[in-house]
Amino acid sequence: MVIDGTPNVILLIGSAPDVVRCEAWPKQAFGKIVAINNAWRVRPDWDFLVHAGDFPAERMPQGDPLQQAQIFSASHYVPAQNSFGGFVYAGGTMSMTAAYWTIHSQKPDVLAFLGCDMIYDQPGNTHF
Repeated sequence: MVIDGTPNVILLIGSAPDVVRCEAWPKQAFGKIVAINNAWRVRPDWDFLVHAGDFPAERMPQGDPLQQAQIFSASHYVPAQNSFGGFVYAGGTMSMTAAYWTIHSQKPDVLAFLGCDMIYDQPGNTHF
């Protein structure tokens, strides 16, 4: 919802290499920042982490980041994605899953994506 003429812009960051472009972007440009999986490491001021069910526990944030943020997993994003038709219609990649969770729970006016293009510099299969 637009408040005082300012749209609620949420930044959704993934783990593709170009995500580092947002390191210096001012936090106040966004209502919230949603990180997917390892993307929480890109900047310290993220608000939400949405992670896959198979995301390793040792890669989860510890300590200070948890004082300002919340972490969500399948028990949160599956019902949100189901409200948009489920994985069959909405897709199964974490970028899409996190996007649907964000739209459902945060109701942004604008959802900006960075690092969600699944383009990696290494040879061979990097995703399905």
